[in-house]
Amino acid sequence: MISLNVLPTKFLKLFIFTCFVFFTNTLLSQVPTVQDCLGAIPICAETYTETTSPTGAGNYANEINGTSQGGICCMDNDLNSIWYTFTVGQSGSFGFVLTPNNIADDYDWALFDITNKSCADIFNDVSMQVSCNAAGSGGGGTCDGVTGADGLSVYNNQGAGCGSPSPNQNAGKNAHNALVPVQQGNTYVLVVSNWTGSTFGYTIDFGVSSNIGIIDNIAPEITNMETLGDCGGDEFEVTFSEYIQCSTIDGSNFLITGQGGPYTAFVSASACNQGGEYDNTFTVNVTPAILEAGNYSIALVSDGQTEVLDLCDNPSSLSSYDFEILTTPLVSVSIGNDTFLCEGETLTIDATTLNGVNYEWQDGSINPLYNITESGEYTVSVTNPCNTLVDDIVVNFVTQQVVEVDIGTDTTLCPDELISLDATWFGGIQYIWQDGFEGAVYTVSESGIYEVEILDACGEIGFAMIEVTYDEIELTLNLGVDTLLCEEDGVFILDASHINALDYEWENGSFSPSIQVTETGIYAVTISHDCKVLTDSIHI
Repeated sequence: MISLNVLPTKFLKLFIFTCFVFFTNTLLSQVPTVQDCLGAIPICAETYTETTSPTGAGNYANEINGTSQGGICCMDNDLNSIWYTFTVGQSGSFGFVLTPNNIADDYDWALFDITNKSCADIFNDVSMQVSCNAAGSGGGGTCDGVTGADGLSVYNNQGAGCGSPSPNQNAGKNAHNALVPVQQGNTYVLVVSNWTGSTFGYTIDFGVSSNIGIIDNIAPEITNMETLGDCGGDEFEVTFSEYIQCSTIDGSNFLITGQGGPYTAFVSASACNQGGEYDNTFTVNVTPAILEAGNYSIALVSDGQTEVLDLCDNPSSLSSYDFEILTTPLVSVSIGNDTFLCEGETLTIDATTLNGVNYEWQDGSINPLYNITESGEYTVSVTNPCNTLVDDIVVNFVTQQVVEVDIGTDTTLCPDELISLDATWFGGIQYIWQDGFEGAVYTVSESGIYEVEILDACGEIGFAMIEVTYDEIELTLNLGVDTLLCEEDGVFILDASHINALDYEWENGSFSPSIQVTETGIYAVTISHDCKVLTDSIHI
């Protein structure tokens, strides 16, 4: 558990560096803790008391390249560690004193300058280590207990052990290092490792460094505002003088004014996006995009209830920045859809575009008006100081060719029969029949000559004609009434002939118009024409 002696009610913030983005995807999947460099505790008070020392190495193992690995740091590793961080407000000497709650415990520590570096660089970059002490044995010897960069020696690098006359990375003389010269504006991380592995905790006092401003009580402010530039856009980049808590900043903290709008802001940051608690550089995206030439401003605002806070809860100063959009970017250019033309025609394309300055066609022509007289693909590039847009069109010229369309041969129909004449033809867009009807399919219900003219966009491409005749021939059949004959009457003739009959068929299989009757019986005949069939019978 972590508590502050000076500010006991203030909650500690996890510290997430912008270096977060340098880690691999596997690392990014881990949430940093105070046991990781990326989760280092910002120094907001002179004294911190750790009543329960954590165990393990946090979520980011192997952050320290220690002596047990043949590495470059005087510590063995960062086992059971807690990390702290601070930025120097004034050049001078940094120091601290760490007192174990169990005086026999052995704590190791290392201080790294991460200015313009990342947590990931510590493992391989020995130049980042500015002070390190791993002296002690964990058995309550003279090198165990109180340790720190307290100025009680002239050494900056002491390895394990105790009493070495010439301390170095691998050998320690005592648990005390020299004060550390630090530069204004530089950022440091301090890792404290509980080598003993006890759970008693410790107190760490940064009071010796109170004159160099490592305890932050200064309001953060915007040090750089990357506005949209001459051509506008939808993204600002805002850099603060120190790190800002991710949970205290969002789109409502930014007000964008000017023509157009209203504008809505959305805030993001690399570290915050990965689950971190703070960053000092934020991206402000604006909807809708600011594209129209004119004067604008973006302001960091507060509603009096929510404030943009640094790691020590200092609210940011409010500010406003004016900017000007000089040129409206090109939004779109269109010279039409692909099309076809008739031979002899000319297509004039006007590529004039709002805010367009320069025009160039595929053949080098620079006039926005362009005349097309032959088939091909035509492309225009329209530019202004902000951007270039391109559009193209394919034009095909049609060679006129008249064809004869087949809608059938002359035909004869029976009364009440209908026929559909289909003149559909590839390329046809208009069909005109003899009576003015327009349509590809025409329904016939009476005798006559039917004609259709087929046209495309360039005129006539086809013609068709057919004659339709309706059969109106009359057909009658009457064999007479039943008849009684005597044997001496001789042969009796049944005659079914008719001038318009085409076929005859008697029940005895005869196909003659008439037959001879020589015996008693029922006689029947069927006669037919194209559209009519008649049947009659007689009893002899």
